[in-house]
Amino acid sequence: MNLVNQDMGKCIVILEDEKATLEMMEIALEDEGYDVIAINHHEPPEYIVDFAPQLILLDVRLSNGYGHLLCEDLKKNPSTSKIPVILVSGAGNLEKIAKECKANSYLSKPFNMDELLTITKKYLA
Repeated sequence: MNLVNQDMGKCIVILEDEKATLEMMEIALEDEGYDVIAINHHEPPEYIVDFAPQLILLDVRLSNGYGHLLCEDLKKNPSTSKIPVILVSGAGNLEKIAKECKANSYLSKPFNMDELLTITKKYLA
């Protein structure tokens, strides 16, 4: 995990409980010059705010919580409501879940790194 340096690049927080997926996402995004905070469990919105992310990639099913509920909390919180949230999951009804929790977009698993980078750039351009 890189320390956040707002002068170096845009900060992305990833919450993903599958270690291999988390590491792949982290490496791909760091290779593109992003500052990445990789977290493998559920965290409260107040914790995420401390990193001042410009984008959040959020797994729907985390080992100790549900990402879609965290997304709802982030979107209700005035200090995080404007941060784009992209849900990441293999759930068959991901589009519906994303809409219900007010996520900005979603990325279905399995995905390739080009898809990850394309959707990331869309929200950080």
